[in-house]
Amino acid sequence: MSVSIRKATFKETQYILDQALVVLKDSSMGFVQPSIEKASQIMTPILADGGYYLVFETNQIIHGWIGVGTIYDFYTDETVGTIPEIYVFPTYRKQGIAEKLMREAFRYLAREGVRKVQLNVFAGNKAKKLYEKLGFHDVSTLMEKNLMND
Repeated sequence: MSVSIRKATFKETQYILDQALVVLKDSSMGFVQPSIEKASQIMTPILADGGYYLVFETNQIIHGWIGVGTIYDFYTDETVGTIPEIYVFPTYRKQGIAEKLMREAFRYLAREGVRKVQLNVFAGNKAKKLYEKLGFHDVSTLMEKNLMND
């Protein structure tokens, strides 16, 4: 069995972008009304600024991917890595693929000179446990109140 994690080809990137609506529905835990426009806004700016996808495949079948890029953190005045998207097809979950993708993304970012990486995770997303296991910690909390219920 041939297993690899590598940069996605142009064709694979297009395929991944076509899956953006599914990824948004799955990751936003109902907080976002999914639309193609919103889904494409997540990764398109990162790709335009040199970002890329890494894919996890076995025997030339993609099981999942991770978006990797850099952004400017205006709070710390530094460029940091960002993971705007990670997705593993449901059939392949609970096999350590997401962790392997994350660790490979860290290696890519470190080679690019990035010293830290950030991501956003919605409340209730089970992936937060993996992120904490990998050393992520809360930096800020977005809070909201629905004024229509008062």
